[in-house]
Order: sequence, then structure tokens, then C-alpha cells
Amino acid sequence: MTTTSMRTRLLASSMITGAALAAASTGAQAQTVPAPAPATTSVQELVVTGSRIPSKNLTSVSPVTTVNNQAIKLQGTTNVEDLINNLPQAFADFGTFETNGSSGTSTIDLRGLGDVRTLVLVDGKRLQPGDPNVPVADINMIPPALIDRVEVLTGGASAVYGSDAVAGVVNFIMKHNFEGLQIDSEVSIGEHNNDSKQARAANLVSESFGLPNTNLPHGSVWAGARYTTTITGGANSPDGKGNVEFYLGYTHLSAVNQATYDWSKCSLATNTSNTNQQYCLGSSNDATGRLIALSGPNAGNSYDVSLPAVDGMMAPFNPNQDFNFAPYQFLQRSDERYTAGEFSHYEIAPWLDVYSSFMFMDDHTSAHLGPSAAFLGDTFNIPCNDPLLSSAQATTLCGENAGEPGTTAATFIGRRNVEGGPRVSDTTHTDYRIVFGGKGDIAPGWSYDLSMQYGRSILTDVNTGQLLVSHIRNALNVIPNPAVGGVTGVAAGVPVCAAALPGGSAADCVPWNIWVPGGVTADALNYIGGVAVDSGYTSEQVITGSITGDLGQYGAKSPWASDGVGISLGAEYRREFLTFVPDSVETSGDVSGSGTTVGATGSQSDKDVFGEIRIPIIQNMPLFKDLTFEGGYRYSNYTSGGGNSTYKLGVDWQVIPDLRLRGSYERAVRAPNVDELFGPQFQGLFGGNDPCAGAKPAASLTACERTGVTPEEYGNIVQCISGQCGLVTGGNPDLTPETGKTWSVGAVLTPTFFRGFSVSVDYFNIQVDNVVTTLPPAQILTGCYNTDIASDCALIHRTGIGTLFGTGGFVQSTDVNAAQFATTGIDVNADYRASFSDWGMGDWGSLDFNFTGTYVHKLTTTNLGSPTYDCAGLYGLTCGTPTPRWRHQFRISWTTPWNLTLSAAWRYLSPTNLDFNSSQQVLQVAAPDTLPTDAHVPAFSYFDVSFQYKFRDRYTFRGGVNNLFDRTPPIVDTNSFGISSPPFGNANTWPQVFDPLGRVLFLGLTADF
Repeated sequence: MTTTSMRTRLLASSMITGAALAAASTGAQAQTVPAPAPATTSVQELVVTGSRIPSKNLTSVSPVTTVNNQAIKLQGTTNVEDLINNLPQAFADFGTFETNGSSGTSTIDLRGLGDVRTLVLVDGKRLQPGDPNVPVADINMIPPALIDRVEVLTGGASAVYGSDAVAGVVNFIMKHNFEGLQIDSEVSIGEHNNDSKQARAANLVSESFGLPNTNLPHGSVWAGARYTTTITGGANSPDGKGNVEFYLGYTHLSAVNQATYDWSKCSLATNTSNTNQQYCLGSSNDATGRLIALSGPNAGNSYDVSLPAVDGMMAPFNPNQDFNFAPYQFLQRSDERYTAGEFSHYEIAPWLDVYSSFMFMDDHTSAHLGPSAAFLGDTFNIPCNDPLLSSAQATTLCGENAGEPGTTAATFIGRRNVEGGPRVSDTTHTDYRIVFGGKGDIAPGWSYDLSMQYGRSILTDVNTGQLLVSHIRNALNVIPNPAVGGVTGVAAGVPVCAAALPGGSAADCVPWNIWVPGGVTADALNYIGGVAVDSGYTSEQVITGSITGDLGQYGAKSPWASDGVGISLGAEYRREFLTFVPDSVETSGDVSGSGTTVGATGSQSDKDVFGEIRIPIIQNMPLFKDLTFEGGYRYSNYTSGGGNSTYKLGVDWQVIPDLRLRGSYERAVRAPNVDELFGPQFQGLFGGNDPCAGAKPAASLTACERTGVTPEEYGNIVQCISGQCGLVTGGNPDLTPETGKTWSVGAVLTPTFFRGFSVSVDYFNIQVDNVVTTLPPAQILTGCYNTDIASDCALIHRTGIGTLFGTGGFVQSTDVNAAQFATTGIDVNADYRASFSDWGMGDWGSLDFNFTGTYVHKLTTTNLGSPTYDCAGLYGLTCGTPTPRWRHQFRISWTTPWNLTLSAAWRYLSPTNLDFNSSQQVLQVAAPDTLPTDAHVPAFSYFDVSFQYKFRDRYTFRGGVNNLFDRTPPIVDTNSFGISSPPFGNANTWPQVFDPLGRVLFLGLTADF
């Protein structure tokens, strides 16, 4: 392929997206020289994401959005996730700003239909799953400096690419045929002025309640430094038939603690007795210890373990002692990443051009959480003759049995390990991907492409700062050392663990003295502490072969068209394997607050045959400049799910040079992934509250009895701690494939009277049936309490004392085929390029205008046996992160005659509202208007500015500021209802949706040698 044809391909590929003008300024380096190819095959290299058939005019019946290399540079992209999150079609998913529940990966969710329904490609081939627990592509593996452009096709594409392409495809096109040496470096850092009136008002309310001052930070802070460097080298073969290219990359992200910002230093709650007030709260698993008596004369009462006694009894529990865990936790995880790889090809003959690629990543990220604890929900039996107890403590727990050997008091104890510091999750992903193939011409008008690829992602997750429940039990079961048969070397009467006595189960046990301030020793911490390690990997093997043909060379063409029929036929084999291995500490359920984790192993294979056809019907006639039909079909046979068919039908009608109409219908299929099929079932937490808990439960006794609450328990059940109740999730080997239907209709206007302008408007309608899902716990609770749905009530499990947390207390939400997702909306893309000379203003360069926007009309979910609900424009316990009805990005760039480009961008998110307050009853987990303070997130506008300057022909300096005006993210309830709960909620907000670091300054340099 000649240099001219390559440039034509890049420009034409962008024009179909509504981004033609941006593509004209891709800023390709002079060293990037396309390798020559036979003249007969130059057109056949012109392909578009969403089809395997080459095309001369490069139009697409499905809307595609392109982001080119220069746009990436002007955004200051050190992480690929930042680039994707700015696209209006993308919804927040796993990334660097999650801590609690983070997978350590970065994933893509198009249209809000879930990351498992978005297919990620690199140069048109699958990127393997990145984690055994979240088996979808990890885009951390892709170095930003190597991206030539990103093509985003939203809508089903299973007929072309197979399973997973239900919501759409993101295709990362990498730089190839590079010659020379390039070094690209970029550094960025956030700056924020701590002046949140909302946070300071919440702190004042806390003080009025008698809660301690949180000492919120003031003034300007700098945090979140990021640094990335990529070295790229390449060379063409002497005969010009081949090229080899390599890259080495390093990325470092500094951790940001929540204590850095005034809006995140305290964990926000809502005072439901005064619905206009937020205040700083935390967890009742606190630093001084909350004790709930389960037996004895004071059963059901709560006390503070180590506060001074009151009237000869333990001090009653005071919520003012709630533990603020926020300062211990990360807003941005630390991350250190190494990448390396190569891309190469060599044309041995016109019928054989061999190619290969290798990509490697080693990524180590660390997340901090609040200190572990003896969490409320685990029962601890305290000996009545424990010598560490004061007389008031012994009397409170045991009454007349105080001091009596052989008797115990059953308790819940929530006591933070503040002496041991935060829990730390160190996660390492080591990934590699190998592709090898060959392509070429095999006959006039016919070419082929045969490739094999293998990818593996290896996980090691080391969790330190944990406490072991069995060790806590031993360390709280303390008695006086017997004079006979006691612990050797310890004087009689000295406190010792009963388990340390001769013949006991733990000779190394040391008493954990939580009963007095300062009583915890280093030896006790060493004993009760533990480390939990998870490991595993996921792999993917793909073999794909296809042939494409121009049947027009054999006379197969419409009598009204000049171009012939194009076809593509092929077959594919794909196998995915997953294994997840928790250590014995986790499988035994001994990690405090974590429940039991079970290992998993499984595989899924897929055998496909597929084909496409493109038929130009009418060309170069009045009102029919070009009318082309497209069709595609794929038959897939899965080891789990059997045979399934997908197909696509589309029409592209160029009415006149100024106007093109397009429409398509696609049936897509997604097979359950190996995690959904074979993933372990384990107990975790979800953000929410128990309607049957508290002295005055929100649900009636009749409603609560449906879940096993007794009349005696009603009004005496302990509420879920910190707005987090028990949840059991996991896989299901009986799952069947999902099916999706996608309609799109659009128009592309390129008016000849308005040179340089193009605009596309596309309507989309996506419906996914038989959805593999976990029912939202809040929806299960509402379905049971509000509408008496028996299937929902059966999923609610309570402990022996009625709680929805602790051992045996949970809502069960494992994977099931039990839902329908649907979304409708409109995409708008507009571009305009003009030179100042065209306006008669002299040689001042040119201006580029690029606009990309998405309107979400509906985003509905219908769970089995429950009413349909629509989350468009909402957020909350059921709807999760905010779904703005309208998002857009508008960029203006001025390319001057002096090697300088100046650019400004406007990113906009429309207002959203709390789902509690929706008129949809199914979303009303709490009474409407319960939380007016959290009921609305206003519209957000972010303004970015940047520049790029090239000097001495080989150096390009760039810089800019994102979120120029330092807009603080919205802050909402975390504790009372868990509105911004993990994993996608963090630090009282949704940091993957809104900019959390304040204004971000970046500088970069590209040097070409």
C-alpha cells in the first residue's frame, strides 16, 4: 500500500464516523511510513470496524465514532480508561478510582449494558479477558502512545465478531510500519482548592450532634501525580516488503488518600430525622468497640467496650463514637505498570504476507481500606471470669454470674484494628498476548487472512492487614492461668487464652485486650492478624480464517451499479479457560468481614462459521448516488448453550452527494463467560439497609415475617452496619446464552454548500433478552416487602437473631437468566474544518470543530417477576452510577502556521435524580423525598484547554489543563443508604463519572529520531 493510499484510508475511515475533520489532522509522525503492497490489493486493505469486506468508499451502515492520535494527545491521556470515559457512549466501569471491590483492571461499558457486552479488539482481533473474577478485557494492557486511533461501533456486531459484541465494539488501531526511534513522555498532577460548602456544612452538623470535628483540610492541595513513558522503535526491511516495530512502556500512578480532600475525608450520612442535613458518620465497628449483648440480663442492648463505666455498668453505645474509615482509604489507587511488545510483518510473496504481534503487561496496583475489625455479626463468647474485664463489664455481660468460671456471655463485637493500620490489597496482573498469521491474494479478486492468537492474564492478589475470626475468638476467650495445668512459664492468675492451655488448639495465642484504652499489644496483633492470597488466571485461544472476494471481477454485479458484489466467508474457533484459587484462609471463611471464598475452574469453547455480503444495487443515478445492501450471518456452537445464530441486515443509501441515509438490524448473541458459569459463590456486602431493622422498622411485621422475622425479633433487629448488608453472589453452570436485537437508523449530511462540514444523527434501539444478571439486592428487598413476590422473599436469609449481615445473614443474588435490558437514544456527531484564508482573513491556519453527543431516552431493566424500571436520568441503590440523559464533548482546535496547535474542549453531563424519588414504585426502596439533600445531582460542565508545539522538526511539546475551573464532584450519602456504595461509588461520589482530582495539569514531550 502506498503512502497516499494509507492517508486516503485514514481520512475515509474517519469520515464515516462524523469525525472526518479531526482525522485530517491525525498528526502522524514523519517516521510512520506504510509498507508497500501490490497495487492490486491496495483497495482491499480498506476496511471499517464492523465488517470484514473491503470497500472503496468506506461507508458504514452502523454508527462508528473515531478518536484519532492527535485528539488523544490533546486530552492528556496517561491511561486509556480516561480516553474512553470521555466518550458519551461509555458508562463508568472498573478503573483506577475504585478501591473497595476493585478488580485492579480497567474495563469498558458501552451504553450502560455491562462490560461483558462490550467487545474490545486490538487491530480487529480480540483482547483476552483480564482477570479471573472480572473476565473482560483489561485496557490497561494498551499503551496510549501506541494508539493510532480508536474506532467505537455501538450496537450489535456479533455476526462479524462473535459473542460479546452486543452493546458494541471498541477497536484500538495501533501504530504500524514505524521506522526510527521515538520517545514519548507525559506527566500530570491534580490541583484542588478545598472549599466545599457542602462538606463543611456536614461537618458542622456533626459537631452539633456531638460528633468529633473531622478537621477537614483547607486550601490548595496537589495530588494524584501520574507519569508515563513509552519508547518505540522500528525498521523497514531493505527490500521494502516488511517492517518490525517494538515498544517499551512504563506508567506510574501515585496514590491519593481520601483525607486529601474536604469532600472525601469523612464518610457522609443523612440525618433522616431532619431530611435537610448531611453529616459525617462512619462505621459502628469503631475504634473503641461496640458490643451488643446476645445473652444475659442485658440481651439486645448495645454498649461501648472501652469507655468509662456509667453507674456501675458499661457505657451505652454512643453513635458519636462511630469510626470514620474514610481517611484510611484511597481515592486513586497506586499503580506501577510495565508494558512491552512488537508488531511485525513481511511479504514473502503476493499470496503470503506473514504478520505477528506480541503484547506484554505487568501491572501492580495497591488499594487501602479502613482497618479490619472484629465485625458485628460474628458471635464471640466472653468468659464471665475473664480477668481483663472490669467489674462493670463483667456485671453488664453476665449479671449475677460475673466472675463465675465456666460461664460465658454471647456477644457481637465491632472493634476496629486501629493499632494495626489499614487493610491493603496488592494486586498484580501479568498479561501477554501473541498473534501470528498470514494473508495475501490467492486469485484475482480473492484474498485471505488466517491467524492464531493466544492470551493469558495471571492474577496474584495479596491482602494484608486482615484479622482472622478463629484467632479473634481464641484471643477473646481469656481466663486466669490455672495454678495447675496452666500455661508453662506464666504465673497463676495472669490472663491467658484458654486455647493456649496444654492440649489446647493454639499454644501461640495472645489475649486481645480491647477492654481498656491502650490494652492491645504488638504480640496480640501478630496473633490475630493474617494474610489472604488469591491467585489464578484466565486464557483465550482463537483461530480465525476468512476469505474475501470481489465478485464483480466475475460479472456478479447489479445492472444498475458499477461496483460488484463483495463477500466474506470464514470460520473461527475460540476457547476460554479460567481458574481461581483462594488460599486456605479464604476458603475456610476465616477472614473477618469477608465470608467464605470458593475456588473455581472452568472452560467454554465456541466453534463458528460466518459470512457477509455487500451488494451495490443502484449507483450514479438521480437520487441514487449509491444504494448498497449489507448482510451477515454467523452460526455459533457453544459448549454451554448449544447452537445459536446471529445475523445483520443493513442498507446504505447515498441519496445525493450531500445526504446519506443508513439503517441496520442486527441479532446478537452472548454466551455466558466462564466466570458466570463456574464462578465461586461467596458472601460479600452491598450498599443498602434492612427495612425490618431498628426500633421502628420501615416495613410492617407482616412484610418482615415473609423473610423469617419473628414477632419477638421485630423492633429489636440490628441495622446493617455502615449501610452495607450481606450479599451472596456467584456463578451458575446452567446459564444459557443471551440474545440481543439492535436497530439503528441515521443520516449523514455533508452539504456541498458548506464546505468542510459534516453531521450525522443516528437513532439506536438495543434490547437484550435472557440476560445473565444478578438481581439488585435493593430490588429483591423491595419486591418482597412492597409487592410480596415469593421468589424475591426466598432470596432473603437471616441470622438466628434476624440480622441481614453476619454469618448466615444475606440477600442471595447469584447469576441467573432472569432479565431484559433495553436502551434507546440518539447519537450526534458533527465536524467542521475551515481555513482562515477561506474566510478572507489571511494565512492564520485552520480551525477544527468536533462535537460528539449522546441522548439516552430509555435505559430499562425488567427482572424476572418484577416490574420494568427505567434508569435514564437517575442514580441510586437500584440504578447505581448516574445515567445522564445527555452527554457531549465539544472540541475546538486552532492549527496555526507556526507549528502550534491550541485546543479547548467542553465536556457536559446533564442533571440526574435519585431513584428513591422516582415516580416508579419499583425504585422506591425508601419513601419518596426521604433524602432531599441527595435527591439531585446538577448538570456538570468541564472545560479543558491544551496546546501542542512542534520544534526542530523532531520534538513535539504539549500541555494543558483539564477541569480548568476545578469543579468539585457531587457528594452524596455513603452511610445511611449507601447511595455511592462500592465498587463504582467511592469517597462519597462516583469518581469514574466525575473528575475527582480537581484541575489536572499535564505536560508531554514526543521526540522522534
